[in-house]
Amino acid sequence: MSLRLRLSSICLVTLSCVGALLCAPGLRAEPRVLTTVKPLQFIAEAIVAGEGSVASLITGTDSPHHFSLSPTDRLSIDRADLVLWIDPAVEVNLQDLFTRLAAEQSGLLLTASRLEGMTLRYYEDGSLDPHLWLSQSNALLIAEALARELVAQYPDKASHYQAALARFRNASDDFVRRTGARVDAQRASAYLVYHDAFSYLEADLGVRHSASLVADPDVVPGMREMLRLRETVRATPPACILLEPETSDALVDTVLRDHSPRRITLDVLGSDMPGGTSAYHQLLERLIDGFATCVN
Repeated sequence: MSLRLRLSSICLVTLSCVGALLCAPGLRAEPRVLTTVKPLQFIAEAIVAGEGSVASLITGTDSPHHFSLSPTDRLSIDRADLVLWIDPAVEVNLQDLFTRLAAEQSGLLLTASRLEGMTLRYYEDGSLDPHLWLSQSNALLIAEALARELVAQYPDKASHYQAALARFRNASDDFVRRTGARVDAQRASAYLVYHDAFSYLEADLGVRHSASLVADPDVVPGMREMLRLRETVRATPPACILLEPETSDALVDTVLRDHSPRRITLDVLGSDMPGGTSAYHQLLERLIDGFATCVN
């Protein structure tokens, strides 16, 4: 082999090694955090606080249940130092990929539902209610887990992430003080929800809806269920109904028919919000404003 060829081979090997090192977690200047849904992104942004990048895979009002990866999404996952998701039973189409990647790289995957101390709620069929970020205590546990993992991977930035976590705790305490009396649970009016997506927040507020129109927003209820709902509405006329961005107006009109409760649309995903270090509590404030308008 000529000297020129040998030198070229050495350069290629060296560049490959350098590239691999630069892509390794903990050796980049800043971490790349990837979440599945935007509310988890909002929590992560509060902890990363400018010392790293945060993005979510599922944008808009897309359902985590039916999400499918694009080539760009797969590249984002491959480049991530830390991936935060809800639960294998929720982001079903990502389960095999995430499980395999977690086995290959320790510390890559954080599963929110499996964090110690999490309060989990379940539907009547036994399936997990995935909206666990609506509980402030759950959100704090997620923030703490993120901070621990970021400190472990980037110890030189430990003081930054620990300070960001302290700010998040303080913001949560302040938020509870400011919003705790916004909803009067003792005098709350009867209300309906389109889909049982608010139970974690309802538990914090001390209220509960009288009925939900659909068990699964992707499945239209049958005639028997429609008649049962109409009887519920007739027996206890609701003051309002909490809808979601993808609500079927035709279904709501059919169930309510002879009733005209106030209609309030709430987005538990914050799909139209730009994000930022305060986005999580801004999302909760929006939702609590809606509840206060609905039930007070």
